[in-house]
Amino acid sequence: MSAEIILAVIFNVVMVGVLLFAALRGGKPERLGALINMGGVATTTAIRLIAAKEGWAPGEVSILVIDVAVAAGFFWLSVTTIRFWPIWAAGFAVANLFMSVFGALLPRVPLFAYHTGLGLYAYLALGALALGTFRLPRDAEPYLRNGSRRLWVQHLKETT
Repeated sequence: MSAEIILAVIFNVVMVGVLLFAALRGGKPERLGALINMGGVATTTAIRLIAAKEGWAPGEVSILVIDVAVAAGFFWLSVTTIRFWPIWAAGFAVANLFMSVFGALLPRVPLFAYHTGLGLYAYLALGALALGTFRLPRDAEPYLRNGSRRLWVQHLKETT
């Protein structure tokens, strides 16, 4: 078995574990973050299977579009919720975009370095989601579980 297959299996196991953890224990923002991650991974995998030769090249337009959508999703989540982890996930998604663009602009960068960078940022985004889910108390109040800024402000007005 090649190292690439082993690394892909490890990533998929970690991803499924984190996404299930976020979906089962997290609040609304964590579930949305899990959906953003899952959507990005599923569409990227589908495109790479359909266009096996082109889908692995740095700066591939279809992959860049997905990466932009993931970054935009995490940005939207970070400005609409009281959670802090989506800011980190958005930052890692933007770093992933830069890695793709610079991989295309600098053709002498080996594909191994390009894919290692993408994998690193994917693990970091999953880590931010896992940490955010872990930090949410099990018995969190409904306004905390929802994570909405509007509900948070409403709760503050009611308690003061």
